[in-house]
Amino acid sequence: MKPRMLMCAVAFLAVTAFLANLAVSQDRDASSKSESKDAGTSSESLVDALVRYAMPGEHHKLLEKMAGQWDMTIKYRMNSETPAVESQGTCERKWILGNRFLLEEFDGGALGLPFQGLAIYGYDSFQQRYTSAWVDTMSTAITTNLGTCQDACKLINFVGRHGDPWTGTMRPSRGITKLADDNRHVLELYEPDGSGKEFKILEIVYTRRIPSERPAGRFQH
Repeated sequence: MKPRMLMCAVAFLAVTAFLANLAVSQDRDASSKSESKDAGTSSESLVDALVRYAMPGEHHKLLEKMAGQWDMTIKYRMNSETPAVESQGTCERKWILGNRFLLEEFDGGALGLPFQGLAIYGYDSFQQRYTSAWVDTMSTAITTNLGTCQDACKLINFVGRHGDPWTGTMRPSRGITKLADDNRHVLELYEPDGSGKEFKILEIVYTRRIPSERPAGRFQH
């Protein structure tokens, strides 16, 4: 069922339930009528909440800056003692599921080994956080992150955890996405080393491949 039809069906059922409760309440005393009125108000609020949580909004528009085709300069290092390995890569992000999520296809070139990944970016209206999920060819795990925007939404700060095969523990990480403009942004990822001191494990500079063109499936709302 299409999203708009689904929303209409939900609203219709809620209104039908409200009218049924109203008809029954007419046979009750004044106290029962008051309770029925409150129930009707709750039903109406529920429909509003469902629509608000289901539809993309202003926060999703920020992700439009990240849509399209990108050339990447990648710097990665295993720990704080080793120099960074640099690679060139590409990625493409496009809107899916009615502009609710950005799907990313990532080709990181050769960071020691060929490296590919997929990501989904979005904004969770319930948690009021930016969200992401990541999978790649170097792991069988799905890594998730939650973030908030700052500095007039030019920065997205996010945190997450992932399994560390070297220590057998879950390892915390934090990252920053810096949205310089519509044609350039930078991702920085930080993790603690063996002593607990934080270091930059990853940096990716994204440059739009065709700055004069906006990607297909541009955000519409």
